[in-house]
Amino acid sequence: MLRRFTSSLMIILAAGCTAAPKPVDTAADDRAIRAIDDAWNGYLASQNDSAIAAIYTADAILMPPNSPEVKGTDAIRQFWASLWPIKAELKLTVRDIAISGDLAVETGIYGLRIPGPDAASTINDNGKYIVAWRREGGTWKAVRDIYNSDNPPPPPAK
Repeated sequence: MLRRFTSSLMIILAAGCTAAPKPVDTAADDRAIRAIDDAWNGYLASQNDSAIAAIYTADAILMPPNSPEVKGTDAIRQFWASLWPIKAELKLTVRDIAISGDLAVETGIYGLRIPGPDAASTINDNGKYIVAWRREGGTWKAVRDIYNSDNPPPPPAK
């Protein structure tokens, strides 16, 4: 009987000594990612494809709609540079960021404006995106980036 009591007491004491997990403060990480997003919008406005490419990891994959995956920072830089001749204006707006350790997932919306074929028209697109982030050497880097339009596809050419 004493043996059972001692065993039970040890189990209860062991359970009581197990500390609850400490809540993790992710506010600083959230601010860091949002600061990168703010810089990203500035790089888009100034057409700085090299600075945009530096946001991504070396093994990053960009997944634009209606086209193949773009892999690696040089190919991603070239992708963004291809938007400058068409005078595309893109604005990203963060909705939320979920952070767990060295990984984070950001969701947001975007607005895109492109001058139309004639000087008077504008093509407007809006949609949503997801960016998966990974902390590398203390810095957050985009490792996966996918976006798609909320607008219906254009009608087929006649």
